[in-house]
Amino acid sequence: MIAKPKPVEAIDFLPPGARAPIHPTGWVYDICYRMRDEQTTCPAYAAPSSDFGGVRLALKKGDLLKVRLVNKLPAQDKAKVSHYWNLSLPSVPDPHGINLPLTPLNLHTHGLVVEARAPSPRNPTWGDNIYVDLYNPQNGRPLPQPHQHGAVVDGGVLDYEIDIPRNEPSGADWYHPHVHGVTADSLSSGLAGIISIGGVNDYLGGGSKWGFSFPESQVRHLTLKDMQVLAAGAIQFAQGTANVTLPVSNGEVLNDQQDPAFCTQLPGAGEIRRGSCPGADNTSSGDNNYTGGRWYFPVSGTVFPTIEVNRPGGEIWRISNIGASATYKLRIQDNRGAYPIVVQLIAVDGVSIHVPAGTSQGDEVTLGGARFTVVPCPVKTPLGFKADPICVKDFVMMPGARAEVWVTYRDRDGRIATPPGGGATATFQTVGITTGASGVGDPWPAVDLAEVRFGRGNVSNGLVALDLLGDALAANRPQGIFFEKVPYARPAPPPQNCAPLPEGFRRRIFFGLVDTSNPNVFGLGYEILDRSGAVVPNSSLPVTAFDTSNPFICLPLGAGQTPVREVWEIVNLATENHNFHIHQTKFRAIQPNAANSPLSPTLDPRIGAGVMEDNVPLQITTFRTPAIRDAVMNTQNGYCTIGQWRSGDCLMKPQIVDIPFAELGEFVYHCHILEHEDSGMMAKIQVVPAPR
Repeated sequence: MIAKPKPVEAIDFLPPGARAPIHPTGWVYDICYRMRDEQTTCPAYAAPSSDFGGVRLALKKGDLLKVRLVNKLPAQDKAKVSHYWNLSLPSVPDPHGINLPLTPLNLHTHGLVVEARAPSPRNPTWGDNIYVDLYNPQNGRPLPQPHQHGAVVDGGVLDYEIDIPRNEPSGADWYHPHVHGVTADSLSSGLAGIISIGGVNDYLGGGSKWGFSFPESQVRHLTLKDMQVLAAGAIQFAQGTANVTLPVSNGEVLNDQQDPAFCTQLPGAGEIRRGSCPGADNTSSGDNNYTGGRWYFPVSGTVFPTIEVNRPGGEIWRISNIGASATYKLRIQDNRGAYPIVVQLIAVDGVSIHVPAGTSQGDEVTLGGARFTVVPCPVKTPLGFKADPICVKDFVMMPGARAEVWVTYRDRDGRIATPPGGGATATFQTVGITTGASGVGDPWPAVDLAEVRFGRGNVSNGLVALDLLGDALAANRPQGIFFEKVPYARPAPPPQNCAPLPEGFRRRIFFGLVDTSNPNVFGLGYEILDRSGAVVPNSSLPVTAFDTSNPFICLPLGAGQTPVREVWEIVNLATENHNFHIHQTKFRAIQPNAANSPLSPTLDPRIGAGVMEDNVPLQITTFRTPAIRDAVMNTQNGYCTIGQWRSGDCLMKPQIVDIPFAELGEFVYHCHILEHEDSGMMAKIQVVPAPR
């Protein structure tokens, strides 16, 4: 996998006054098979893949993924890359300092439940461990830093070996760089691709029952990845632009992060947005002028493609939001009838769902983290189905999210039907969503993403729903990855102050600002709650920006090196949404009064395994009185303090999640809006073997 700059052929940008369109330069991976150990280039005969939309690595359970990562990215404009960190508070450690413009790189397999391994005598290669920075030697040698993110490799080449467990859930995951401070910039430029584990028939139980199964030709992998292009032709993280005049306001370079206000949120009268929207002039509100620029929303690397659904039974779409910051509210809108076409939800974040028959619609919404607009399925669940089908008409995908849905033509009532007149068209679109209060939340735009054509071949064949052998259920039962002994773990004394959470205790995580007077430095707070819900003395930490030297959560595996489960409460102190994500595992939403280990060893029979996910939107805080609201919005940048939340001045119902830990190593949890993560909204966690 060779990371390098390359013109994005799918984007034909026509700057004001230009005679011909240009292809803005993004970053892509050249990916080819490596024939020799010393190989660091893709030979001409190897036919490398290098697509802005992202290359898919098709893996199976039990595979060993061996990757040689090569950094051929250019050095960056020092003023641009360092701009963000110049806004930090003096007390916040800078994890890279002046090394960020050298464009360090690494590899993270988002969603895989794999070991966070560093090199050792047992294995000299890297696992999925983000605490390493790979530098391109052509950009110069990195300087030693007091708060270095991790190991430094300055030879331009890094070898990974990632063991895919034999009980890894089948589904859609992805990969991207995870160097703190420039993660958002890397993804804004295009460095991301997708991973598939197994196939959909691994978890479709109703296929054979109805005489139908999904061949791979009827599984469509869709990536959502956006790019903002400024009027000068540079992208809104403009790599290598030292000689380009950049927009400046108050002495600050503006194009080092994506701007959700780049376009107006909704199209104007008569405006048609097919895969892009025009840059807006926001100077009247004191913001930036993007006139002449354009914001592109390619689907699988193509701007406004046509998707043909033309087979009996339709298709399963595996959709992945692999962009840096944009949030989508997706639906398939019938063009003739102007109604959203209902789809069946199959999997979330790479794990097929398990919801028993009889689960209430309210519980279904809760299990999905309120991401999905759940509607009643038009046909009663067929007898013999192992799980209730979940029907949705639209769904929200924040950065990092994946969703798998069954798409076939349906009428206005949601019933599967043969397209009228032998064919019908629809529009796959994001309808626009504001992720928070006015002035604080991001106004993500409405854009038509693709045309969908339901052809004569997409006929109703009697199939009314898909039954699911949910991996969410299998993963939490014997032989499942969240139940079975961790095979490579060996007993060892734990580090100092590394102890299991006592039974019935919980952790509480706060998402907020380090200083509410500074909106640019995000962080996470922490405390432990006892069985009665009281804060354990001396366990509290204030909202603090990411510090790689401080893994303040450390826990050992369970007895016999088995997975250990914890309950966490996630509190959002903001009037904007954040997106909780944790590496090396999945979690599920549970009821506030659930016991500490609600899934082990049995499952809640009322809601089953539900939805196992690796990111979930956090709802925004509200206020006890209008006066408190005005004070927080006007003087605290829309963020409450922990003290205001404790006193009840700020009201936010915590998100309660059950988290199984089944992999060893040092990893992180963070907000997957990568601008926030790069700003410090991340913390370190360590899982170690249990003692003998």
